[in-house]
Amino acid sequence: MREIIKEPNSLLHQQCQTVVNFEEARQIADELLLVIKSVSKWWNRWLGFAANQIGYSKRIIVLRKSKNEYEILVNPILIEKRFPFPFIETCYSFDVKKYYLVKRYFWTKVKYQNLSGNFCENIIKGPSAIFQEMDHINGIMVSEIGFRLLKFSCPPHQKN
Repeated sequence: MREIIKEPNSLLHQQCQTVVNFEEARQIADELLLVIKSVSKWWNRWLGFAANQIGYSKRIIVLRKSKNEYEILVNPILIEKRFPFPFIETCYSFDVKKYYLVKRYFWTKVKYQNLSGNFCENIIKGPSAIFQEMDHINGIMVSEIGFRLLKFSCPPHQKN
């Protein structure tokens, strides 16, 4: 299984290349699925990974749809976005958990190709990892567009 690329790797800051070889895309998608399944937790419904996070500069993302269901989007393009809202995100490409407040959308229309090269359109409703993964394949990290949230800790409980 591929290792998740971490900051400050320059691959995370480069716009990924359009996929033209769908045999290669299937191989990359298989690796992306292994990685996403390895980090999936029952509570993490809004999970995704981009190809550049595992070392490929290709416009391929995987999104978790439900417990054991994933969707592969090749050459995705966000066509329309509606209903912005603030959302807190982190990224597996950070060495240390850092949280950022970002603007995301409750509704979006995405056009993409499937692994056979056929064009598809999908409407995604509710919070989704698609926005962060689109940022990834465009060479943008959440740390570059979000407001960093600091973690506050309480002092340890003292017994009297």
